Formats: sequence, structure tokens, C-alpha cells
Amino acid sequence: MAVKLEDLFAAIDARPFRPFRIELVSGTQVEVAHPENIYVLPTRQKVHNIQVYQDGTYANSLIWPEGMVGLLYPEPEGPAAG
Repeated sequence: MAVKLEDLFAAIDARPFRPFRIELVSGTQVEVAHPENIYVLPTRQKVHNIQVYQDGTYANSLIWPEGMVGLLYPEPEGPAAG
């Protein structure tokens, strides 16, 4: 099942921002560490692809919206239960 663009936009616009990963149909996961690292091209009204830059490297990922199958959030850090 594809990710709805509205859900992706909500993740990007969340305040405070929570880092997340985009899971692709291939099983690859692309980390979005900061909202300034993800670009929707050419506009949110007409999405052709999504580009994600990786912090600390020159690497980037080019994603087609149809290839997104999940948005994953890391578990919050805190004291262990029990």
C-alpha cells in the first residue's frame, strides 16, 4: 500500500519535527533527519518525485511517490519499563 502524500506532508511539517524513515517497495529505508533535508519536486500540488539529502554526506535519494510503502518513526528514548 502506498503512502498518502498528505501523511508525508504531515510528517515533514510536524512541530516539533520528529525524524522518520521512508520505506520503499524495495525494502530500502531512507532517513529524513531534518525537514530541510527533504524536497518535493516540483511542488506539493504536482509531485513528480521526492529528494532526500543525507546529513554529513553528499549522498541523496530520489524517490517516486508510488514507491513509498511506509513512514517509520524511531521508538522514543526513555527509561525501560519494568
